[in-house]
Amino acid sequence: MLALIYAVVILVATTLGSFVGLGGGVIIKPILDFIGEEPRAQVDFLSCVAVFTMSIVSTGKQIKNKVSFDKSIIIFLAAGSVAGGFFGKFCMDLLGNSFAQENIRCIQAFVLAALLLSVCIYVSKQRFSFRVKNPAAICAVGLLLGFIASFLGIGGGPINVAVLTLFFSMNVKESAVYSVAIIFFSQLSKLITIFASDGISAYLHQWKTLIFILPAAILGGIIGSKLNRKFDDKLIRKTFTAVMILLVILNVYNGISYLAL
Repeated sequence: MLALIYAVVILVATTLGSFVGLGGGVIIKPILDFIGEEPRAQVDFLSCVAVFTMSIVSTGKQIKNKVSFDKSIIIFLAAGSVAGGFFGKFCMDLLGNSFAQENIRCIQAFVLAALLLSVCIYVSKQRFSFRVKNPAAICAVGLLLGFIASFLGIGGGPINVAVLTLFFSMNVKESAVYSVAIIFFSQLSKLITIFASDGISAYLHQWKTLIFILPAAILGGIIGSKLNRKFDDKLIRKTFTAVMILLVILNVYNGISYLAL
């Protein structure tokens, strides 16, 4: 029953993730934290697998439909995000050795709420932006995105969208496509780090859950990529903002709950 609930959560999350560039982890992690049936490391793993699967499907669909990419931006951002993903996991492991699980989840929830609120405000206004072209600067942006995604265990989608619109003058519809492509690399690096540090055996017991969530993530990636092509930037922006507001509320609630423990 729990695996079925997870599958529904992941289907909705990855559909929205592929549609507006959220990735899905930013929805999956706080909801699974709210359900509270899995330790933090297991939640991070399930979220990472689901988002990684969605990113493969969604990016593959975009390529198949000949959606244009600036390959240099993708390559340099991906290189930075992979390094950032390793660094973010390293920092989270250090925290895990020093603080209780509830304290870490509390920190993650409040930091994520603050970031999402900032993203929501910027994307809804978007009064200024830049056009970064220097490869080193693009890598640095990717490093930051990869670190945030890995440290918070979220995939990084909404932060990706805001950063892409800010530094590369993209609209939300364009940045959603790039965001999902970047998520592929950041989550790949995180999965490698997870298996290298904890071993595959630590997650083998999740195979029953994966049977439910992997098809949900695949379906979410397919539906979301179709919706992204179908609807215009205005609707995508409104959907993005509405989801952000709900997630800020949920993360604040989770943070307060863990603070009380």
